[in-house]
Amino acid sequence: MPRLLLLIPFSAWLFFTSQGALPAHEEEKTLALAHFQKGKNSLDKGDLPTATQFFRKALALNPALPQGHLCLATACLGLGEDLEACAHLRIFLGLEPDNVLVRQNFADLLLRLERFEEARQQFEQFIRDVQPMGGLANRHLIHCHSRLMFLGEQAEDRYRETLHRGIGLYLLALENAGKEKDAAPGETKEALLFRAAGELTQARMLRSDLSRPCWYLFLVWDSLARNRPAHRWLTLATQDSPAGDLTPAEFQELHLALLARETDHIRK
Repeated sequence: MPRLLLLIPFSAWLFFTSQGALPAHEEEKTLALAHFQKGKNSLDKGDLPTATQFFRKALALNPALPQGHLCLATACLGLGEDLEACAHLRIFLGLEPDNVLVRQNFADLLLRLERFEEARQQFEQFIRDVQPMGGLANRHLIHCHSRLMFLGEQAEDRYRETLHRGIGLYLLALENAGKEKDAAPGETKEALLFRAAGELTQARMLRSDLSRPCWYLFLVWDSLARNRPAHRWLTLATQDSPAGDLTPAEFQELHLALLARETDHIRK
């Protein structure tokens, strides 16, 4: 697995984080920010050892300074100090839980450190966080589902392995839509969707008590414009289980699909 480089520009941090830390005293806050800026200057120059010294001084004065933890993690990664980087990324996400970019990097780092259960939890949280963004998040979702598929393989969990392979293939098919001319025979949208259907059907056979395989089988067959199997899987998504395994975004989309089907029946 390629080595993780978490070199997030400070401007990107400002975009994805909220304002306001929780300093103990105003003077300590001012001094902490001064140390942080010196650390940032050293980091920009590539002087990682000096940067880490200043970031540690800043955090000693203000442990709740989010950008201090993020930049110290960045410097630690550059120095090969992955365990310390992991600790500071965890603290950062405790302070800034909505920073999806950092969460994905954190999950990848946990995976590289073979902290598989923690990595799985972070990838799944990332998916819940970015699904409302729609197609803009597809590439990130494909990455996460491929990692969750790998984790399923490592745990010898055939359900998770086939589920995430199927979802990943479905998302890849959406990503490849409109690129049919350049696609290899097995990489066309239709070919990927049929492969996704096969994997998701296996997942459904392994866990008939869960809704998620049914929901994605509906999406696959709906994308293939096969109304009869799509209708069947949409019904099964709510018939055999309480849909408790769906993410909030998937649950909402499921009910919108049911509403659309009811509206269509009324019109007919």
